[in-house]
Amino acid sequence: MIVIGSDCDATRRIATGLGATLVAVPDDGDDRAWEEWRRDLGARRLETEIVVALFPEVRSPCAVMALPTGEWGARGEDPLLHWMMALGAAALCCADGGAIVAVVDSPPPLDSAGLAAESGIAEAVETLARSLALSEGKRGVRVNTVTTPCRVLNGPPIAPDPPLAGFPGTLDGDVLGAVRLLLSDDAAWLSGRCLPADRGRSW
Repeated sequence: MIVIGSDCDATRRIATGLGATLVAVPDDGDDRAWEEWRRDLGARRLETEIVVALFPEVRSPCAVMALPTGEWGARGEDPLLHWMMALGAAALCCADGGAIVAVVDSPPPLDSAGLAAESGIAEAVETLARSLALSEGKRGVRVNTVTTPCRVLNGPPIAPDPPLAGFPGTLDGDVLGAVRLLLSDDAAWLSGRCLPADRGRSW
């Protein structure tokens, strides 16, 4: 199993928790670096279980109309491009009959004020994963998404309270549990689905 993602504490914890090898994506957006990274990844043996978890720097909430163009690019456009590259690479190195799970930061709708870029990325990743599920399903590859608010939210939720205590959850508990479920044989017929690991906040 491999975890494709940012070389940061959160991704390392996911890789360690799954007993997987971390394959770090390039630090910057240089096209040549990404092309070389993708070529190197394609030279590896095919994997049956791949987790993609890109965790950009967590930024403070900011209203859309107050975001400068450059910050919008850093919060929204650049991470989305990296997601497209990473998910595409995951499909290339996934063996027939394998499984891919994308793990993405996502504030639930009730808690998304000031986090428009992060919300947009999460929805786009879910859409990309569904697209891959359709194209790669022909060879038995399953592609699903786990969304988590645990990195982008740290204050109390607005009313009403989430159904389960402990919101927004944890990487080591909620997220790893959801990923293990989607990689397991118990989810053998699930593909193109999104599982919010948010203590019931989304439905």
